[in-house]
Amino acid sequence: MNIYEYAIKNSRADLEKEYEKQNSRNNRVRMNLIFAAIILMFIVSVLIMMLTSIAFSYERKLKAANSQINANLEFKNRLLGMLSHELRSPLKIISILIGRISEKTNDEEIKEYLRSIDFTSNSLLLQSNQILEYTKNQRIENKLIPVTFNLNSQIRAILNSVEPYIQTRNNRFIIHIDIHPGLTVYSDNTKINQIFMNILGNANKFTENGQITVNTKAEKTDDDTILLSTEIIDTGTGISKSDLKKIFEPYYQGVLSEDVQNIGAGLGLSLCKELVELYNGNISVTAEEKIGTSVFFYLKLKVKQ
Repeated sequence: MNIYEYAIKNSRADLEKEYEKQNSRNNRVRMNLIFAAIILMFIVSVLIMMLTSIAFSYERKLKAANSQINANLEFKNRLLGMLSHELRSPLKIISILIGRISEKTNDEEIKEYLRSIDFTSNSLLLQSNQILEYTKNQRIENKLIPVTFNLNSQIRAILNSVEPYIQTRNNRFIIHIDIHPGLTVYSDNTKINQIFMNILGNANKFTENGQITVNTKAEKTDDDTILLSTEIIDTGTGISKSDLKKIFEPYYQGVLSEDVQNIGAGLGLSLCKELVELYNGNISVTAEEKIGTSVFFYLKLKVKQ
């Protein structure tokens, strides 16, 4: 019996020692985990502080950049407003002087040149008025401003005014117009002028000692709508297939040629696409390098009853 009790006491003592040893080991592990968690929390806190500081720094830079952008936009609008406002008076004076010169000459060729100058001057005056209106209210949407006009006369005036420019590069200018002389429409003639001028300007820019052809016609689609379809063909440098895919992207100029001077900003066709879509129309371009380019577009115009 004494031996049994002695064995039990020894076993209990061993168990108590093992338990204390295990508790000590667990306490060390627990302390290590707590210490590791504190270090991790400290590192995370430092990272959060660093990221917050970086975020605040970027926010300050962004505010400064926005302030600079707003200042630049304000300056641009002031400049555009000032220029468009100051241009109106000289353009009006040019129109008055053209009228007086026209009254004093009987030469029909000179009168035709004067009519082209007067048309161009009036187009610039309309553009300057639109720019001035935009600078006053930048939230204004690009939209049609319809007026009543004779479509045949308008198209002929546009083409007559651009003909001397086309001749400066020794290009032949072929015009085919199939529009009824008495057709009157109610639409935006200024934007029609912009479309023709941009496309013809591009055609002349990339064509020399060649030919530019304009085929335009107006057909009634119903009692209220006229479809004005136009194709402008040149025999210039043409456009590569890779450039043709991006031709309507703003500021896209393609591969620049050393033979072409004053290549522009690459906005012409992008602007034309935007304007054509205002008329619920469409525009497309086909071309072949060193052979020429063809631009086709159609506009839907309201018939003046």
